Amino acid sequence: MKTWFCLLLLAGWHMTAPAREPRPNLLFLLTDDLRADDLGCFGNTVIQTPHLDSLAERGVRFTRFFVTSSICMASRASYFTGRIERSHGSNFYHRHLAAKDWSRSYPVMLKQAGYRTGFIGKFGVIVEGRQDGLAAEDFDSFDGFRGQGDYFPQDKEGPHLDHLMGEQALRFLRGAAKDAQPFCLSVSFKAPHDPLTPDPAFAELYENERPYLPTPLPFREIAGLPSVFGESAWYARLSWQKHCSTEARLHEFIRQRYRLIAGVDAAAGRILAELKQLGLADNTVVLFSSDNGYYYGEHGLNTKFYLHEESIRVPLIVMDPRQPQRAGTTVDALTTNGDIAPTLLALAGVPAAEIMQGRSLLPLLRGERPASWREAVLCENLAKERRPMCDAIRTRDWKYIAYFETEPLQEELYHLADDPREQRNLADDPAHQATKQKLAAQLQAMRVEQSGVQDGFPAWIQSQKENTANWQSYRDAYQRLTRP
Repeated sequence: MKTWFCLLLLAGWHMTAPAREPRPNLLFLLTDDLRADDLGCFGNTVIQTPHLDSLAERGVRFTRFFVTSSICMASRASYFTGRIERSHGSNFYHRHLAAKDWSRSYPVMLKQAGYRTGFIGKFGVIVEGRQDGLAAEDFDSFDGFRGQGDYFPQDKEGPHLDHLMGEQALRFLRGAAKDAQPFCLSVSFKAPHDPLTPDPAFAELYENERPYLPTPLPFREIAGLPSVFGESAWYARLSWQKHCSTEARLHEFIRQRYRLIAGVDAAAGRILAELKQLGLADNTVVLFSSDNGYYYGEHGLNTKFYLHEESIRVPLIVMDPRQPQRAGTTVDALTTNGDIAPTLLALAGVPAAEIMQGRSLLPLLRGERPASWREAVLCENLAKERRPMCDAIRTRDWKYIAYFETEPLQEELYHLADDPREQRNLADDPAHQATKQKLAAQLQAMRVEQSGVQDGFPAWIQSQKENTANWQSYRDAYQRLTRP
């Protein structure tokens, strides 16, 4: 009798116990070469990004979100693994992403945890030991491509890659909606990376618009850069000469990028609408970001690589429909692309891999500010090909950049609180030497901590082989453009 009574109590408890909330679906939208102020919701008063602006209105914007390496492969490896370049060692000139690191990436760990995983678009890394380096076998659905791909992969008349990727995302979502298995879909756009060939549907956008440029630019050679740029940064200087050396060139260059961004916004809008149509929107957390920023002529530079704000600060929007009270809010804590992998895992209830150096953003998404949250981030350019290698520490108010191969050491120091556009280099100012020395010591401590080696510089950094053919082509093209 006592046994029957206990069984009845257990049955009653199961009937009244609250049902466990289903794990959320995860949608991660990543762009290429999109700086923070390339979006309306991040202050651009010219560009039209209505769907991404709407996502920001329903989610949380991170206003101090940085990539730790401002170059495609290294940054994407950090997104996947939660580790910085100095640690994972993957860039164009050193090595592929190690299989052991990939095995603890967010897509692999989520699939092991029961998620249906999909990838669409630019994969961006080469995984050691995988066919074509793409790791397609580690996803349930894979529509990725190696390298840069093509904006018109089927036919030069269309359809455009942004549209095709939108269609691929819709197919994945329709398949995922048929069962109860949670999913993680990563959609990695090529846009607005060059070549600047937008969808013809957006060809007339911004035709008579003056682009948004928060920093007035002198269209001339800028003398304020460290002298190392005079000889070694030919690629960034060549690109500046091609795109930024006159107002007309610069404005048309930015307009074409805006048109590419319009294609991304349209595709994102279709994907978000499909989530709602399929009844998935209420349990799908959406993240949007970029693999690096971009110079529009600031500091006399174009493209990316280096460590000024235009290059390393990118947008991050996180929309969790289960937290409507957080809609339209901002977070100004120092955060990085290395935080995305542990965040995706935390959303799924999966512990982060021990080797991950990033931190889950969940407390910040809830509106909390942990007392132990970081006070500085380490950023770096470790790709050695006639681009001066450098690293930097970025705090809330200061940035210190060291071109660590130079002798004597060339440096930049900016008081961001007073000089957010980094126009006044204080590195040689006697009044700021104590601040510079303090930041330099902090940077060295972070190098050691993040690399795990005594001096903070793993041997591979200096052992990289330069592509001399690339260097010669850049130099020849630069000289042709600048010849009187």
